Amino acid sequence: MKVVYDLHIHSALSPCAENENTPVNIVAAASCAGLEMIAISDHNAIKNVEAAMEVGDALGITVVPAMELQSQEDIHFLCLFENYKDLEAFYNEVDFLPRKNMPDVFGEQLIINSDDEVVGVEDRLLIAGANIMETDVKPLVEKHGGVCLPAHIDRDTNGIIAVLGDLPTYYTAVEFSSTASAETVKKYAENRRVIFDSDSHTLETIGQNAHLIEIYENSAKALLTYLKGE
Repeated sequence: MKVVYDLHIHSALSPCAENENTPVNIVAAASCAGLEMIAISDHNAIKNVEAAMEVGDALGITVVPAMELQSQEDIHFLCLFENYKDLEAFYNEVDFLPRKNMPDVFGEQLIINSDDEVVGVEDRLLIAGANIMETDVKPLVEKHGGVCLPAHIDRDTNGIIAVLGDLPTYYTAVEFSSTASAETVKKYAENRRVIFDSDSHTLETIGQNAHLIEIYENSAKALLTYLKGE
């Protein structure tokens, strides 16, 4: 079946996202945009994922457990999992730097429940790179049953090609931004699974230039099977 997706959406937990990007608003915006599968992929954080999954269940939108990890080299990775338990186990093994956020400088980092109530604030600065190297990210994600994709590889900022100079051959799937050129996609998509995401930090851009993916069912498990090349 063909599924309309956007797997890179930031909630109000990411300091660079709008505070109106609550779990309820995100899923509702995704529904209005015609999306059938999304992921809340906050910077080095997961505390709004479960709430979004609950809202997704209520509104008939598949919410894939996810996180955007920033490595020591400042490369961004989209880390996708079949269930929240696996995502949480992965998250708990990552060595995050204990730098404190300055909301006035970087933005608030809000933890919000499925009723759209602010239930906490993340004090750790989420846009700082974690203490993990690029070569160790993929094995750690796969240890917990997930799939690791270098994020928005066509971008100069935090893209793996811009940082390393090339794309390592061991990645089975990659993410492009929704505006990646056909030439760039052709160059790096050979023998790899490819997805295109909005990297939304506002409600208005959710589902921007949305794409279709053909998988056997609308589920996180089917998505991961596809991205693994199986």
